[in-house]
Amino acid sequence: MYNQSEFGNLENYLLEKKLCKKTSCEQVLNTYIFTGAVEYKKHRFKKVSLFLINIFDEKALEIMSKMFFLFCVIISLITIVNILSNGYGDWFYITGIVFSVISLIISLFIQNVLEYYHDTFCKKCGKKLACEETGEPVMKETSSYGEYTLIVTRHWKCRYCGNADIRESQENIFAEQGEMLPEVSLKNIECNKCSETGTLVEIKKPDIKEIGRQRLTRRYYKCTVCGHEEINESEEIINRRKHIG
Repeated sequence: MYNQSEFGNLENYLLEKKLCKKTSCEQVLNTYIFTGAVEYKKHRFKKVSLFLINIFDEKALEIMSKMFFLFCVIISLITIVNILSNGYGDWFYITGIVFSVISLIISLFIQNVLEYYHDTFCKKCGKKLACEETGEPVMKETSSYGEYTLIVTRHWKCRYCGNADIRESQENIFAEQGEMLPEVSLKNIECNKCSETGTLVEIKKPDIKEIGRQRLTRRYYKCTVCGHEEINESEEIINRRKHIG
């Protein structure tokens, strides 16, 4: 676990987040490791997903998803071409936009159904809708001076053959290291230990993760006077991602 003299505020950080019983932190040389429990995986439109999975196999669902996405692209292109050529009235443009959006929504919905299919499919006995999540899922974040990674580990068990499966993935959570703040932005920040102002410096690039529309930024500071290290985590709601890809 962490060394109190090296990283004195980890416990306070956890207390502020009310995660002491569920989260552990460890500092190994220049690497910070955060391990915490997360909720069971939730699937939207579960009843409809069950209905579709019982009717179609994996390949059919994949074809349907790609087909509706292709419809979206084709309808969008036709609509754009006609807008540029002024070939039809406003009703055509509105109809094209509506059908394009509907096709995209259906494609994304089927992708969600496929995710539920993969989660509940047993690789050992080959049965659909067989696996249930068990145990306690865990998120592990590893942050060093050059890299920030995030892995979620979940435990699944088949209701039929009893096969236990451990699966690790990033679960579409965007994670990267951000940019350090300019020195002028740190002048008004007070050290939580010695109360000196303007003595904090960032010791590494911040960790940034995006879950849905929520962006969480974790910054690492050190006081140049007393040597105290502290972590600050902030949250913000984003309308769209600023990164590419």
